[in-house]
Amino acid sequence: MRRPLVKVCGMTQLQQVQALAALGVNYAGFIFYPPSPRYVGNKIEPGALKQLEGIKKAGVFVNATMQEVKDAVVAYGLDTVQLHGDETPEYCGALKGAATIVKVFRITGNEDVAHITAPYTAVADAFLFDTKAQEYGGTGKKFDWSGLQHAGLEHPYFLSGGIGPQDIDQLRSFLKNNNVYALDLNSKFETAPGIKDMKLLEAFMGSLGG
Repeated sequence: MRRPLVKVCGMTQLQQVQALAALGVNYAGFIFYPPSPRYVGNKIEPGALKQLEGIKKAGVFVNATMQEVKDAVVAYGLDTVQLHGDETPEYCGALKGAATIVKVFRITGNEDVAHITAPYTAVADAFLFDTKAQEYGGTGKKFDWSGLQHAGLEHPYFLSGGIGPQDIDQLRSFLKNNNVYALDLNSKFETAPGIKDMKLLEAFMGSLGG
């Protein structure tokens, strides 16, 4: 079983991003959605983040204008753009080339995943599946993963939605039979919104293995 990559989202402190890189985390996520309690806003200086190496930087956007996304990619040195709103395939296609495109789908697990993702296969480099909710942003809750198990997706995808330290055995079982590109971690590894518990993350990375 190939160990999936790991993304830790909702980062708001530069020193914690540096600590993630030291732990071997592959992606750090930064939320560019003002209503979020983890909005990166003025919390991290763009130039300092742009210079940081050793970890891929993902920006999370919700129905932002294309210019806002492109400006953030340049200012912060983002490698990946994660589109968490109602962005169309045309919008995603127009952004291709600016950064790696990850399109988010918020699901319960009962949907025909292959059908809803099909229009985006040619324009998104990867998908991300998160738990469906009324509001945009994470819920800290899981959806039914069995829907992905039966979808037979060949496109790379991030698994998100309330993954926590207690889920390691369930994850190991799921990963045996599913080609998950990366795990997306957030609120279950925090001491406060945007502040990560590095000891929990280190233990989780160790449990996940190489």
